[in-house]
Amino acid sequence: MKIFHIVSNKEWGGGEQYVYDLCQRQRVDGIEVNIICKPIDSISKKYEEAGITVYGMPLGGAFDIKSAWSLASIIKRAGACTIHAHNFKDAFTACYARKLSGNKNVQVVMCRHLTRPGKNSLLYRWLYRQLDRLIFDSQISTDVFLSTHPTIDSSKLGIVHTSIVVPENTVPVDVRKEFNIPATSAVAMFHGRLDPEKGIDVLLDAVERIKDKDFKLVLIGRGSDEYTAHLKAAVDQKGIADKIIFAGFRHPVLPYVAGADFGILASTVREGCPLSPQEYMSQGHPVVVTNNGGQREYVEDGRNGLLVTPGNASQLAEAMGRLIDDADLRQQLGQQAKADFDDHLNYEHYYAKIRRIYNE
Repeated sequence: MKIFHIVSNKEWGGGEQYVYDLCQRQRVDGIEVNIICKPIDSISKKYEEAGITVYGMPLGGAFDIKSAWSLASIIKRAGACTIHAHNFKDAFTACYARKLSGNKNVQVVMCRHLTRPGKNSLLYRWLYRQLDRLIFDSQISTDVFLSTHPTIDSSKLGIVHTSIVVPENTVPVDVRKEFNIPATSAVAMFHGRLDPEKGIDVLLDAVERIKDKDFKLVLIGRGSDEYTAHLKAAVDQKGIADKIIFAGFRHPVLPYVAGADFGILASTVREGCPLSPQEYMSQGHPVVVTNNGGQREYVEDGRNGLLVTPGNASQLAEAMGRLIDDADLRQQLGQQAKADFDDHLNYEHYYAKIRRIYNE
Protein backbone atom coordinates (compact mmCIF):
# COMPACT_ATOMS: atom_id res chain seq x y z
CA MET A 1 0.00 0.00 0.00
CA LYS A 2 1.20 3.51 -0.88
CA ILE A 3 -0.26 6.61 0.70
CA PHE A 4 0.27 10.26 -0.21
CA HIS A 5 -0.74 12.70 2.54
CA ILE A 6 -1.31 16.29 1.47
CA VAL A 7 -0.37 18.88 4.12
CA SER A 8 -0.78 22.48 2.97
CA ASN A 9 -0.47 24.67 6.06
CA LYS A 10 2.36 27.18 6.30
CA GLU A 11 3.27 26.46 9.92
CA TRP A 12 3.67 23.32 12.01
CA GLY A 13 0.64 22.78 14.20
CA GLY A 14 -1.77 20.16 15.46
CA GLY A 15 -2.78 19.11 11.95
CA GLU A 16 0.80 18.50 10.90
CA GLN A 17 1.49 16.54 14.08
CA TYR A 18 -1.64 14.49 13.44
CA VAL A 19 -0.37 13.51 9.97
CA TYR A 20 3.12 12.85 11.36
CA ASP A 21 1.74 10.43 13.96
CA LEU A 22 -0.41 8.69 11.37
CA CYS A 23 2.55 8.31 9.01
CA GLN A 24 4.69 6.80 11.74
CA ARG A 25 2.00 4.28 12.63
CA GLN A 26 1.41 3.37 8.99
CA ARG A 27 5.11 2.76 8.47
CA VAL A 28 5.04 0.22 11.31
CA ASP A 29 2.57 -1.71 9.14
CA GLY A 30 4.98 -1.59 6.21
CA ILE A 31 2.98 1.03 4.34
CA GLU A 32 4.92 3.39 2.07
CA VAL A 33 3.99 6.91 3.11
CA ASN A 34 4.77 10.16 1.33
CA ILE A 35 4.10 13.80 2.16
CA ILE A 36 2.97 16.46 -0.29
CA CYS A 37 3.51 19.88 1.28
CA LYS A 38 4.53 23.44 0.56
CA PRO A 39 8.31 23.90 0.20
CA ILE A 40 8.68 25.25 3.75
CA ASP A 41 11.67 23.96 5.71
CA SER A 42 9.98 24.09 9.12
CA ILE A 43 7.44 21.55 7.85
CA SER A 44 9.24 19.45 5.27
CA LYS A 45 12.35 18.85 7.39
CA LYS A 46 10.37 17.34 10.28
CA TYR A 47 8.94 14.73 7.96
CA GLU A 48 12.25 14.18 6.17
CA GLU A 49 14.08 13.71 9.47
CA ALA A 50 11.67 10.87 10.21
CA GLY A 51 12.64 9.20 6.94
CA ILE A 52 9.44 10.13 5.08
CA THR A 53 9.65 11.06 1.40
CA VAL A 54 8.53 14.67 0.87
CA TYR A 55 7.45 16.39 -2.36
CA GLY A 56 7.22 20.17 -2.38
CA MET A 57 4.34 21.83 -4.27
CA PRO A 58 2.54 25.22 -4.16
CA LEU A 59 -0.77 23.69 -3.01
CA GLY A 60 -2.82 26.75 -3.84
CA GLY A 61 -6.25 25.18 -3.65
CA ALA A 62 -9.10 24.55 -6.07
CA PHE A 63 -7.57 26.46 -9.01
CA ASP A 64 -3.95 25.37 -8.61
CA ILE A 65 -3.43 23.21 -11.70
CA LYS A 66 0.36 23.29 -11.37
CA SER A 67 0.27 21.24 -8.17
CA ALA A 68 -2.25 18.86 -9.71
CA TRP A 69 0.06 18.21 -12.67
CA SER A 70 3.03 17.67 -10.36
CA LEU A 71 1.12 15.19 -8.21
CA ALA A 72 -0.27 13.49 -11.32
CA SER A 73 3.24 12.81 -12.60
CA ILE A 74 4.07 11.09 -9.30
CA ILE A 75 0.99 8.92 -8.95
CA LYS A 76 1.00 8.00 -12.64
CA ARG A 77 3.81 5.56 -11.93
CA ALA A 78 2.77 4.72 -8.34
CA GLY A 79 0.35 1.93 -9.16
CA ALA A 80 -2.41 1.32 -6.64
CA CYS A 81 -2.30 4.05 -4.02
CA THR A 82 -4.33 6.33 -1.77
CA ILE A 83 -4.20 10.11 -1.66
CA HIS A 84 -5.25 11.31 1.78
CA ALA A 85 -6.29 14.98 1.87
CA HIS A 86 -7.01 16.77 5.14
CA ASN A 87 -9.11 19.66 3.85
CA PHE A 88 -11.28 20.39 0.83
CA LYS A 89 -8.85 22.62 -1.03
CA ASP A 90 -6.28 19.80 -1.03
CA ALA A 91 -8.97 17.32 -2.02
CA PHE A 92 -9.40 19.31 -5.24
CA THR A 93 -5.69 18.88 -5.97
CA ALA A 94 -5.95 15.14 -5.27
CA CYS A 95 -8.96 14.63 -7.54
CA TYR A 96 -7.50 16.71 -10.38
CA ALA A 97 -4.25 14.73 -10.13
CA ARG A 98 -6.03 11.41 -10.34
CA LYS A 99 -7.85 12.55 -13.50
CA LEU A 100 -4.67 13.88 -15.08
CA SER A 101 -2.58 10.82 -14.20
CA GLY A 102 -4.80 8.32 -15.97
CA ASN A 103 -4.15 5.95 -13.06
CA LYS A 104 -7.46 4.27 -12.26
CA ASN A 105 -6.03 2.54 -9.20
CA VAL A 106 -5.97 5.69 -7.08
CA GLN A 107 -8.46 6.32 -4.31
CA VAL A 108 -8.96 9.73 -2.70
CA VAL A 109 -9.84 9.88 0.98
CA MET A 110 -10.46 13.09 2.87
CA CYS A 111 -10.65 13.68 6.62
CA ARG A 112 -12.68 16.66 7.78
CA HIS A 113 -11.30 18.24 10.96
CA LEU A 114 -13.58 21.28 11.10
CA THR A 115 -17.16 21.83 12.25
CA ARG A 116 -18.62 23.87 9.41
CA PRO A 117 -21.61 23.59 7.06
CA GLY A 118 -21.01 21.91 3.72
CA LYS A 119 -20.89 23.94 0.51
CA ASN A 120 -23.15 23.00 -2.36
CA SER A 121 -21.85 24.97 -5.33
CA LEU A 122 -21.38 23.33 -8.72
CA LEU A 123 -17.64 23.03 -8.07
CA TYR A 124 -18.12 21.31 -4.72
CA ARG A 125 -20.81 18.98 -6.05
CA TRP A 126 -18.23 17.83 -8.60
CA LEU A 127 -15.69 17.29 -5.81
CA TYR A 128 -18.13 15.27 -3.71
CA ARG A 129 -18.70 12.94 -6.64
CA GLN A 130 -14.95 12.38 -7.05
CA LEU A 131 -14.16 11.57 -3.42
CA ASP A 132 -14.11 7.91 -2.47
CA ARG A 133 -14.57 8.56 1.25
CA LEU A 134 -15.21 11.63 3.40
CA ILE A 135 -14.39 10.99 7.05
CA PHE A 136 -15.48 13.30 9.88
CA ASP A 137 -13.88 13.49 13.31
CA SER A 138 -17.20 13.48 15.20
CA GLN A 139 -20.95 13.16 14.87
CA ILE A 140 -21.39 16.89 15.42
CA SER A 141 -19.01 17.70 12.55
CA THR A 142 -21.05 15.39 10.34
CA ASP A 143 -24.36 16.93 11.40
CA VAL A 144 -23.15 20.49 10.86
CA PHE A 145 -21.76 19.61 7.43
CA LEU A 146 -25.05 17.99 6.39
CA SER A 147 -27.16 20.86 7.78
CA THR A 148 -26.93 22.64 4.40
CA HIS A 149 -27.94 19.47 2.51
CA PRO A 150 -24.84 19.14 0.31
CA THR A 151 -25.27 16.77 -2.61
CA ILE A 152 -23.13 13.82 -1.61
CA ASP A 153 -23.64 10.07 -1.52
CA SER A 154 -24.18 9.21 2.16
CA SER A 155 -22.41 5.86 1.68
CA LYS A 156 -19.15 7.78 1.29
CA LEU A 157 -19.42 9.30 4.77
CA GLY A 158 -17.88 7.97 7.95
CA ILE A 159 -16.94 9.04 11.47
CA VAL A 160 -13.64 8.32 13.20
CA HIS A 161 -12.83 10.15 16.42
CA THR A 162 -9.29 11.45 16.26
CA SER A 163 -6.91 10.26 18.98
CA ILE A 164 -3.51 10.94 20.49
CA VAL A 165 -0.30 8.96 20.68
CA VAL A 166 0.59 8.36 24.31
CA PRO A 167 4.29 7.51 24.77
CA GLU A 168 5.01 4.60 27.04
CA ASN A 169 6.15 5.41 30.56
CA THR A 170 5.28 9.11 30.51
CA VAL A 171 6.96 10.64 33.56
CA PRO A 172 4.78 13.36 35.15
CA VAL A 173 6.35 16.75 35.70
CA ASP A 174 6.24 17.81 39.34
CA VAL A 175 4.00 20.79 38.55
CA ARG A 176 3.75 21.84 42.17
CA LYS A 177 7.52 22.00 42.55
CA GLU A 178 8.13 23.76 39.21
CA PHE A 179 5.55 26.46 39.84
CA ASN A 180 5.87 26.61 43.65
CA ILE A 181 2.34 25.37 44.30
CA PRO A 182 1.56 24.22 47.86
CA ALA A 183 0.99 20.50 48.30
CA THR A 184 -2.50 21.13 49.64
CA SER A 185 -3.65 23.10 46.56
CA ALA A 186 -5.52 21.43 43.72
CA VAL A 187 -3.93 21.94 40.30
CA ALA A 188 -6.32 22.80 37.47
CA MET A 189 -4.85 23.10 33.98
CA PHE A 190 -5.67 24.38 30.53
CA HIS A 191 -3.34 23.75 27.60
CA GLY A 192 -3.72 24.94 24.04
CA ARG A 193 -3.93 28.24 22.19
CA LEU A 194 -4.62 31.26 24.36
CA ASP A 195 -7.49 32.45 22.22
CA PRO A 196 -10.95 33.91 22.87
CA GLU A 197 -12.53 30.88 21.15
CA LYS A 198 -11.06 28.66 23.86
CA GLY A 199 -13.18 30.47 26.46
CA ILE A 200 -10.22 31.81 28.44
CA ASP A 201 -12.12 34.96 29.44
CA VAL A 202 -14.99 32.83 30.74
CA LEU A 203 -12.47 30.68 32.60
CA LEU A 204 -11.01 33.74 34.34
CA ASP A 205 -14.52 34.85 35.29
CA ALA A 206 -15.08 31.41 36.80
CA VAL A 207 -11.82 31.60 38.76
CA GLU A 208 -12.88 34.95 40.17
CA ARG A 209 -16.07 33.36 41.52
CA ILE A 210 -14.15 30.67 43.44
CA LYS A 211 -10.95 32.54 44.27
CA ASP A 212 -11.35 31.75 47.98
CA LYS A 213 -10.84 28.03 47.28
CA ASP A 214 -7.43 26.35 47.57
CA PHE A 215 -6.24 25.82 43.97
CA LYS A 216 -4.04 27.11 41.17
CA LEU A 217 -4.88 27.30 37.48
CA VAL A 218 -1.93 26.64 35.17
CA LEU A 219 -2.35 28.02 31.65
CA ILE A 220 -0.04 26.31 29.16
CA GLY A 221 0.19 27.73 25.66
CA ARG A 222 0.72 30.88 23.67
CA GLY A 223 -1.52 33.54 22.23
CA SER A 224 -1.08 36.80 20.40
CA ASP A 225 0.79 39.49 22.32
CA GLU A 226 -2.34 41.62 22.35
CA TYR A 227 -4.61 38.91 23.73
CA THR A 228 -2.05 37.72 26.28
CA ALA A 229 -1.73 41.30 27.55
CA HIS A 230 -5.53 41.47 27.77
CA LEU A 231 -5.62 38.28 29.85
CA LYS A 232 -2.94 39.47 32.24
CA ALA A 233 -4.74 42.78 32.71
CA ALA A 234 -7.98 40.89 33.41
CA VAL A 235 -6.22 38.73 35.99
CA ASP A 236 -5.01 41.85 37.81
CA GLN A 237 -8.40 43.53 37.58
CA LYS A 238 -10.22 40.51 39.01
CA GLY A 239 -7.73 40.14 41.85
CA ILE A 240 -6.81 36.56 40.93
CA ALA A 241 -3.09 36.94 40.21
CA ASP A 242 -2.33 34.53 43.04
CA LYS A 243 -4.49 31.88 41.37
CA ILE A 244 -3.22 32.02 37.77
CA ILE A 245 0.10 30.76 36.41
CA PHE A 246 0.99 31.70 32.83
CA ALA A 247 3.33 28.83 32.01
CA GLY A 248 3.87 29.65 28.32
CA PHE A 249 4.62 27.02 25.68
CA ARG A 250 5.76 23.61 26.94
CA HIS A 251 6.88 20.70 24.80
CA PRO A 252 6.17 17.90 25.26
CA VAL A 253 3.03 18.89 27.08
CA LEU A 254 1.82 15.44 28.18
CA PRO A 255 4.16 15.22 31.20
CA TYR A 256 2.66 18.51 32.44
CA VAL A 257 -0.84 17.17 31.84
CA ALA A 258 0.12 14.10 33.87
CA GLY A 259 1.17 16.36 36.74
CA ALA A 260 -2.19 18.15 37.01
CA ASP A 261 -5.25 17.14 39.05
CA PHE A 262 -7.84 17.92 36.38
CA GLY A 263 -8.10 19.61 33.01
CA ILE A 264 -10.38 22.27 31.56
CA LEU A 265 -11.62 23.01 28.04
CA ALA A 266 -14.03 25.95 28.07
CA SER A 267 -14.33 26.45 24.31
CA THR A 268 -17.12 28.76 23.24
CA VAL A 269 -17.03 27.46 19.63
CA ARG A 270 -17.94 24.00 18.40
CA GLU A 271 -14.84 21.86 17.97
CA GLY A 272 -15.08 18.60 16.08
CA CYS A 273 -12.88 16.35 18.19
CA PRO A 274 -10.65 18.39 20.52
CA LEU A 275 -7.74 16.32 21.74
CA SER A 276 -6.78 18.09 24.96
CA PRO A 277 -9.54 16.35 27.00
CA GLN A 278 -8.25 12.98 25.77
CA GLU A 279 -4.77 13.87 27.01
CA TYR A 280 -6.05 14.35 30.56
CA MET A 281 -8.15 11.20 30.30
CA SER A 282 -5.15 9.19 29.15
CA GLN A 283 -3.35 10.19 32.34
CA GLY A 284 -6.24 9.31 34.62
CA HIS A 285 -7.52 12.84 35.18
CA PRO A 286 -11.09 14.11 34.87
CA VAL A 287 -11.94 17.08 32.65
CA VAL A 288 -14.39 19.95 32.82
CA VAL A 289 -15.51 20.65 29.25
CA THR A 290 -18.17 22.63 27.44
CA ASN A 291 -20.95 20.58 25.85
CA ASN A 292 -21.00 22.27 22.44
CA GLY A 293 -18.54 20.13 20.45
CA GLY A 294 -17.38 16.60 19.78
CA GLN A 295 -15.99 16.32 23.31
CA ARG A 296 -19.52 15.56 24.52
CA GLU A 297 -19.34 12.36 22.48
CA TYR A 298 -16.70 10.91 24.78
CA VAL A 299 -16.96 12.95 28.00
CA GLU A 300 -20.02 11.91 30.01
CA ASP A 301 -21.20 14.22 32.76
CA GLY A 302 -20.68 12.69 36.18
CA ARG A 303 -19.08 9.54 34.76
CA ASN A 304 -15.64 10.49 33.44
CA GLY A 305 -15.82 14.28 33.61
CA LEU A 306 -18.14 17.26 33.98
CA LEU A 307 -20.02 19.10 31.21
CA VAL A 308 -20.96 22.77 31.33
CA THR A 309 -22.73 25.24 29.05
CA PRO A 310 -20.34 27.31 26.91
CA GLY A 311 -19.98 30.90 28.07
CA ASN A 312 -21.53 30.16 31.47
CA ALA A 313 -18.96 31.22 34.07
CA SER A 314 -21.26 30.26 36.95
CA GLN A 315 -21.59 26.63 35.78
CA LEU A 316 -17.89 26.43 35.05
CA ALA A 317 -17.04 27.75 38.51
CA GLU A 318 -19.39 25.26 40.15
CA ALA A 319 -17.87 22.32 38.24
CA MET A 320 -14.32 23.42 39.01
CA GLY A 321 -15.26 23.90 42.66
CA ARG A 322 -16.58 20.36 42.91
CA LEU A 323 -13.29 18.92 41.70
CA ILE A 324 -11.19 21.30 43.78
CA ASP A 325 -13.02 20.38 46.99
CA ASP A 326 -13.42 16.63 46.43
CA ALA A 327 -10.26 14.60 45.82
CA ASP A 328 -12.28 11.37 45.93
CA LEU A 329 -14.50 12.63 43.10
CA ARG A 330 -11.41 13.54 41.08
CA GLN A 331 -10.08 10.02 41.57
CA GLN A 332 -13.40 8.36 40.72
CA LEU A 333 -13.95 10.34 37.53
CA GLY A 334 -10.27 10.09 36.58
CA GLN A 335 -10.20 6.31 36.88
CA GLN A 336 -13.22 6.01 34.62
CA ALA A 337 -11.72 8.52 32.17
CA LYS A 338 -8.58 6.41 31.92
CA ALA A 339 -10.60 3.23 31.46
CA ASP A 340 -12.66 4.82 28.69
CA PHE A 341 -9.60 6.14 26.91
CA ASP A 342 -7.89 2.76 27.02
CA ASP A 343 -11.05 0.96 25.91
CA HIS A 344 -12.22 2.95 22.89
CA LEU A 345 -10.38 6.25 22.51
CA ASN A 346 -6.75 5.20 22.28
CA TYR A 347 -4.65 5.56 19.14
CA GLU A 348 -4.76 1.91 18.13
CA HIS A 349 -8.56 2.01 18.19
CA TYR A 350 -8.51 5.10 15.97
CA TYR A 351 -5.88 3.64 13.63
CA ALA A 352 -7.77 0.38 13.14
CA LYS A 353 -10.76 2.36 11.85
CA ILE A 354 -8.64 4.45 9.48
CA ARG A 355 -6.90 1.33 8.18
CA ARG A 356 -10.26 -0.30 7.44
CA ILE A 357 -11.29 2.73 5.42
CA TYR A 358 -8.17 2.44 3.27
CA ASN A 359 -8.75 -1.26 2.77
CA GLU A 360 -12.36 -0.77 1.73
